[in-house]
Amino acid sequence: MYYFGLMLSMATIYMLAGLGATLSLKTRQINLAGEGLVYAGGFICAVLLDYFAGIKLPSFIATSLAFITAAAVGAVLMLLCEFLRKYRNADFLLTSFITSSAIIPLIDGLIAGPFRTKTGNLLATPYLIQSYRFTSILKPSPLNASIFAAVVLCIAAHFFFAKTKAGNQVNIYGISPRFSHYSGFNCTAITFTSAGLSGALHAIAGCVAVCGTYFTCHSSFYVSMGWNALSVAMLARTKPILLIPFAVFVSALMTYSNKLALYTSFDFDLSMLIQAVILFIVATSSFFRRNK
Repeated sequence: MYYFGLMLSMATIYMLAGLGATLSLKTRQINLAGEGLVYAGGFICAVLLDYFAGIKLPSFIATSLAFITAAAVGAVLMLLCEFLRKYRNADFLLTSFITSSAIIPLIDGLIAGPFRTKTGNLLATPYLIQSYRFTSILKPSPLNASIFAAVVLCIAAHFFFAKTKAGNQVNIYGISPRFSHYSGFNCTAITFTSAGLSGALHAIAGCVAVCGTYFTCHSSFYVSMGWNALSVAMLARTKPILLIPFAVFVSALMTYSNKLALYTSFDFDLSMLIQAVILFIVATSSFFRRNK
């Protein structure tokens, strides 16, 4: 039951971050800042909740403020990347990757320095107090109610893109930005909103990981989360409703491959190999479909 709950808990993170990656893909951009954004969201959430614990702020208010702040930081970082793409002709893929590459060592330094816990030898922020942690619904696993929020969010996004005027405009922009421009769509609003929401959702995924799974922001907890979320988004072909089954699928592969590696003492990271195979298959199928 532990591994089953852990698998669903990781699927929750992949749904949230995968939806963020999907929003970028909808506008024909690839957000490679996923890992850094997840790390930043988790770090900001952990630091703020540690501060709020000191002033004894009620759990609902404290977690809400932490999530909102982390989402705002993630959104600003991606809006900056979109600004550079729009007005300085910079490549969004490149700037997002550079953003992630800059965030990760910065947070590593902060965790190893002023924000490191005073107890234990772990490179991590102080553990969250019990009232700030998400309650498990499948003990002893870390699975919590956030999975329902992630599923609802994916379903809501599906109906937004399928049934609303604004959603259809985003879909059309993804097919042809030039057609959207000459049709009078507010293309600037479409791209900036998608970029901002993409960053916010990745950061929220990091908050969920901290509050629901790890209860601290330890160094490198983000590893593979951003890439796995991007894999999920690419497998779903930018269809939010398909993020749900593919998030569970990728999470199951990663969770049980890690379990297999643990019990059989593999000398290499099996989950990273599976991740590489998934990305290779997605990239190859996209290439052949485009060249038919």
